[in-house]
Amino acid sequence: MNKFDPEIFSRNIGILTESEQAKLQQTTVGIAGVGGIGGLLAERLVRIGVGHLKITDPGTYEKSNLNRQFGSSIPNLDRHKAEVVFSQIKDISPQSKIEHSNAGIHTEADAKEFVRGCDLVIDEMDFGLFKQSVGLQRAARQSGKYYFFTSAIAFGAMIVIFSPGGITLEEFDGLPAGIDLNRLDKIDVPLDRVLPVVPSYVPIEAAKALKEVYLGKRAVPTVSIGVGLASVLAANEAINIILQKREIAVAPRFTYIDLMDRRFIIGSVS
Repeated sequence: MNKFDPEIFSRNIGILTESEQAKLQQTTVGIAGVGGIGGLLAERLVRIGVGHLKITDPGTYEKSNLNRQFGSSIPNLDRHKAEVVFSQIKDISPQSKIEHSNAGIHTEADAKEFVRGCDLVIDEMDFGLFKQSVGLQRAARQSGKYYFFTSAIAFGAMIVIFSPGGITLEEFDGLPAGIDLNRLDKIDVPLDRVLPVVPSYVPIEAAKALKEVYLGKRAVPTVSIGVGLASVLAANEAINIILQKREIAVAPRFTYIDLMDRRFIIGSVS
């Protein structure tokens, strides 16, 4: 790995020790999906000094991304998200190793290849890609790696962390462990597993409509505040997993924060 310029990360020292900073620089984090949350997350991790990122996303920027996504701008419309994020974070930390791909994750083989070499895997793929998410969590679990996802919910965010020895993503969503991935397109996942906490300011009708979002039938309504909060929450938990600074709250527990509701919850699905 390239030698890092210590001045870039000098303001981290005092909050992080020099040995912790060195450990971050020796760590590889995979981020599947660099749209709303994932792009901002990649920027946060590079700025704090994670030395190696693997990012993948098959999408391109469109006008509806301008309200929240890192890298989105009028000149970047129709450009691949992974390429733009790669270029921008390399400008922040040229010594960081950034592997980027426009391929995305579609099969179990893709998931296994993406996980290869990662110390930690973060899933920021779209809601409708449940089958791909299950495949990615399985690949991480088989490799003995932590996997987690964050979701932006209006002005809030939720995170669920899966340890390699804990429950599976299928079990968290109330499905049989080891279920055939080909069946997941037809499975009806309970809404309270997808959204265990509903913000008080979101109308009930809108909350019910989120089921269609999760099934990929409609676009998710989202704003920059929730997306930004989710990216920071993800970055914070990634650093905690890498450096083991405190207890890791793993599934079936989840963490939910909402700035408009002024709520902080560590809950658990039953």
